[in-house]
Amino acid sequence: MNRSTGTWSLLIIGILGISTSTLWIRLATDQAGMEEVQLAFLRLALALPVLWLLSFREKPTPPGQCASSILLAGGCLALHFGAWMASLAYLSVATSVVLVYLHPVIIYAIEVTRGRAQLKATRVGGVLLTLTGTTVLAWFAEESGQPAIGDQKLWGMALSMIGSLAFVGYLLAGRTATEQMPTITYATRAYAVAAIGLLVWLGTMGSTVIPQSPMGWMFAGLLALFPTLLGHTPLNAALKRLPPTVVSTTYLGEMAGAPLLVWLVIQEAPPTSFWIGGPLVVAGIMAVAWKSESNAEQTGQGQVDSQ
Repeated sequence: MNRSTGTWSLLIIGILGISTSTLWIRLATDQAGMEEVQLAFLRLALALPVLWLLSFREKPTPPGQCASSILLAGGCLALHFGAWMASLAYLSVATSVVLVYLHPVIIYAIEVTRGRAQLKATRVGGVLLTLTGTTVLAWFAEESGQPAIGDQKLWGMALSMIGSLAFVGYLLAGRTATEQMPTITYATRAYAVAAIGLLVWLGTMGSTVIPQSPMGWMFAGLLALFPTLLGHTPLNAALKRLPPTVVSTTYLGEMAGAPLLVWLVIQEAPPTSFWIGGPLVVAGIMAVAWKSESNAEQTGQGQVDSQ
């Protein structure tokens, strides 16, 4: 297995992992009465012991190494989860997800501005194709989604955009940290910061933290295992080998995978737009990632970002 195969394996595992998130959240809220931000905290809190144990197998890293990057990444991850999930109270899922997944364009613009990426036709076309696919997916999604609350729609859109900007910070700060420490060590520390941030959020809002039923614990555990440990963590590992634009774009695979998974498991058919938008998303991801991996290896991506 060469490096390219290993990198693609990380991306595929990560896409499959994060694509289960919507399914577990849907089941947890419907069957166990859980809140979205509560689930965000629990998925991180339950994943932390596993990551902490796995981190003992890695090379010891001083506690203060990359502290600023880890604090920034963890804080941004907490803000991403909190703001985006809060936006679901005011927007349909489709509208919220499309807005929160604008981050590949933001990251690519930042990378080009900083001279770490070039305006390549294939990459620009891949990002545009992916965004076109997500837009198609959302365009007719209202046929099965919850209507937005009229006067509060702009507030929901603002929350979702904040979630997207926060995710940019999470990926860029993670890129810096993973260049200097093992992925598991980074994930353990960043997730811990994010969990603390979400716990403070829940406490401030007076929300429930502990699940009230065994079923709630089960769904929280599934969220910790699949989209967190087997989803976000492999994609964090991919940051060692690929530019943030590529990894950011890969997250959009959830837009294609999640509706299909929900359809297969709980027989909730995706909207008509899925059959057009889904293939566009996958094609866009492949166009960006395929070209960018070879470019990254040629330009020596082991360099550390200057913050």
